[in-house]
Amino acid sequence: MSANLSAFGRGLFVLVLFVPLMPEPWRIPGLLIIAALTQLILAPVSVLWTSWMADLVPEQKRGRYFGLRNGVLGLVGTLGNLAAGGLIDALGKPWGFLLALGLAVVAGVGATFILRQQYEPPLVSTPPRPSEFIEPLSDRRFRGFLGFVVLFLGAVSVGGPFVFPLFLEYARMNFTQVGLWTVIAASCGLVLSPLWGRLADRIGHWQVLLFSSSVAALVLPPLWLAGGPGQLQTIWISAVCDALAWGGIETALTNVALQSASPEKRNLYLAWYWMAFAVGGILGSLLGGALGSLHQQLKLFPSPYHLPILVSMLLRVVAVYYL
Repeated sequence: MSANLSAFGRGLFVLVLFVPLMPEPWRIPGLLIIAALTQLILAPVSVLWTSWMADLVPEQKRGRYFGLRNGVLGLVGTLGNLAAGGLIDALGKPWGFLLALGLAVVAGVGATFILRQQYEPPLVSTPPRPSEFIEPLSDRRFRGFLGFVVLFLGAVSVGGPFVFPLFLEYARMNFTQVGLWTVIAASCGLVLSPLWGRLADRIGHWQVLLFSSSVAALVLPPLWLAGGPGQLQTIWISAVCDALAWGGIETALTNVALQSASPEKRNLYLAWYWMAFAVGGILGSLLGGALGSLHQQLKLFPSPYHLPILVSMLLRVVAVYYL
């Protein structure tokens, strides 16, 4: 089921190749509709895939597994972005974008056929009755975890989308420097994520989540905001700290969700986790957009990106205190 949904959702994105043929007023709405449909189809994949991996990977080794996987995924994603950027620079618009997107769709669908070769254990859970859908909310510890997910991911979404624009437009970094920043972060993540995973298997995922989210709240935003034209030292340091923070957060969040329920109820708990993840992202993005627009009226900061990142930092601190 996971592989089928993934192949269909990723393959549907091939429709974007036809967007340039639309009348100009339809292009942006058409792109958004296609993106919405693909995400709607792919939404259950996260729940199904995470539950599948939980069946395959013993609990005492999940930290190491997800840590290594996240590190490799970050590095491969960065190299893919750099390759796509080089292709677009070489071919120009729109053919560079279309070819990069077409290759991405082929690679994404091809990956699902590889995934089909992976062993899938027999199903151990049964579909929940409608009355059982809210049962995870009666678990006080899990309910508190969902609150942290909404608050922290919401805080990240307030300022996260503005970090690269801050680098490019305020700090005057060029695309090559931003690409190098992502390579540094991904390379460090390849080393640090497995280390976080091993540590989590020893001391627990809650402790790793607390420490790594503290780095994301107290260290990253000040380093971004301290940078400026000709003053990139703190921005380069933030690449390493980004890997330090998210190498722990991404591994710990998934594993805390997995530890919260028995195998029979795992899918239901994971569904609530990913719903909280999405709600935080939506609310944070809306707030971030409003704050970015507010700058046009107040002009209190050097760029439209400073206020959302500053508010993001404050909300991250609140989320860590709540945790």
